[in-house]
Amino acid sequence: MLRSLLNLLYPNLCASCQEVLLKNENVICYNCMVDLPRSLYYQDIENPIAKLFWGKIKLEMALSAFTFVKKGKVQRLMHELKYKGNTKVGELLGIELGKEIDKAEITDKLDVVVPVPLHKKKLKQRGYNQSEFIAIGVARVLNCEMNTNLLKRMEHSESQTKKSKYERWENVGAAFTLTDSNQYIGKHILLVDDVVTTGATLEACCKKLEEIEGVKLSIGTLASS
Repeated sequence: MLRSLLNLLYPNLCASCQEVLLKNENVICYNCMVDLPRSLYYQDIENPIAKLFWGKIKLEMALSAFTFVKKGKVQRLMHELKYKGNTKVGELLGIELGKEIDKAEITDKLDVVVPVPLHKKKLKQRGYNQSEFIAIGVARVLNCEMNTNLLKRMEHSESQTKKSKYERWENVGAAFTLTDSNQYIGKHILLVDDVVTTGATLEACCKKLEEIEGVKLSIGTLASS
């Protein structure tokens, strides 16, 4: 009775369209989920995300689940996740990213999912790392370990939004460090982030992860612009 009254007064709304969710819907309504612009990059090993890193780092696979369109559904959901504290959006879309990765043809099984870390100053400001919640969903689908301590961000770089490709790389080039990495010698690591643009942050992370002996690397992001 009380729950029904609360649902009437404070109904659960879709994080994308803000319409009331049906009883069997969770966080994002069925119509919005179906309407999300999927990239289908899992079908092509030479997709645009993979090409961003050609000649820079060796990857087993790189893909994004969705295409980022200005003022579109994905952008609204990213805003909910990053700035409104709706971490459930991250987990749910992380599950969708995990499904896309699971369909990709890769030779070596993934061993661990690592979210791109935030600097402790940014983490304190926001209260959480949005990429961790995406990684939770991905790891659940792939039945993988998740490690949030392997990679640390040591420098607090400025916002990347208005920087050129070179300025983005210069801004994050030496920002990351490894913690105890011996347990991941020869393992296949999936690096997870929310949105990829120039790939500078992901490249910097991978350059550091490449220091692990015999490591194999893959990248998965929710969206690409």
